[in-house]
Amino acid sequence: MRFVRESMYKFIKDPGDIRIGEVVKRSWVSGDVGILGIPWDGGAVGTRPGSRLAPARVRSWLYSSPYTFSNVSIVDLGDVDVVVGDHNETWRRVEETVNEALGGLVRELIVIGGDSTSSYAAFRGLRKAVNGRLAYVLLDAHPDVRVITEGGLTSGQVIRWIRGGVDSNAYITIIGVRPPHSNAPYLFDEARKLGVTIYTIDQVDSMGINAVVNEVVNNIGDRVAHLSINLDVVDPAFAPGVNSPSPGGFMSREVIRLVRELSVRLRPRVFDVVEVTPPFDVNDVTSMLASAIIVNAIWVGKT
Repeated sequence: MRFVRESMYKFIKDPGDIRIGEVVKRSWVSGDVGILGIPWDGGAVGTRPGSRLAPARVRSWLYSSPYTFSNVSIVDLGDVDVVVGDHNETWRRVEETVNEALGGLVRELIVIGGDSTSSYAAFRGLRKAVNGRLAYVLLDAHPDVRVITEGGLTSGQVIRWIRGGVDSNAYITIIGVRPPHSNAPYLFDEARKLGVTIYTIDQVDSMGINAVVNEVVNNIGDRVAHLSINLDVVDPAFAPGVNSPSPGGFMSREVIRLVRELSVRLRPRVFDVVEVTPPFDVNDVTSMLASAIIVNAIWVGKT
């Protein structure tokens, strides 16, 4: 038909304004940057469900964003075929998919979760793909080192799983943790026992973002990095649609800057954004923020 066109990511017919959705390749092919969705929220026990819907929603905003890169190829590798009700098989599939993607397919892998266990499974894939020292840098309102005596799966144990079951020697740091008014005090003791470095939101305020970034980068050295952001690290005023909102977090501008500087300096092989929960969002502001963060997390082509 004369007035029918393919799906587009802009309505204004400006040929100089290229959007990411116009250039991204949708196939399991090689490229500089890969995008992988993990529509899984089986670990959102006791919190808000719905982060399984985030990969599709965040992509819709990401692909309407301007393409601001120079000769950087972006490929959408699709979504991991999760198994509802079977977290072990789902995580195994994530691990294998991430391992394969990093094994020569892409230089930087962008993972869109899913709950925080998506990041845990992706780190397992990185560990499998890389024969060397690793670092896991997490932006999160919570330490995720819970001790559970009853019940099943919870994403509040992700750091404990990484330290105890994936890489006991990895450098692990968490930035943006809320003070004890939002976290049980024992969690800070558990983090210290596990050798996890925590920068509370108050410490970031007193030190400044530049000082925190410099210290983290120096501590990591030549390790291969995985950079993860749980959107609850942002104040609910700027990111209401998350699994476990916690007042007193970063403003959107601050977290974008923090991710951009960490990404450029660490050049993480894996960057993930997790716990965006569209059913609880307001006017898509959290999904929009997630897409802006992803754009700033792409280090390929930057100096």
